[in-house]
Amino acid sequence: MIARIVLAAPGGYAVMAACTMLLARVLPGEALDRTLWATMLSFAIYACLVVWTFAARSALRAGAVMLAIGLAAGLLARWAA
Repeated sequence: MIARIVLAAPGGYAVMAACTMLLARVLPGEALDRTLWATMLSFAIYACLVVWTFAARSALRAGAVMLAIGLAAGLLARWAA
């Protein structure tokens, strides 16, 4: 249970931050609008990550998937810059 809490809170925040960076770069529109939409969507992303972390079959699987999503979003955000 402790592993899932650690994955959900700081791990979910890190993945959400990477997804927010990616969305802020790839959404259409002005820079301010993209940033605002990405920030608003980040709350939904974080909520889904937290719920999914506790619904996953194991903490190891949840960690692996969150790591994969975070790395993919971070690399794509870096590439989109």
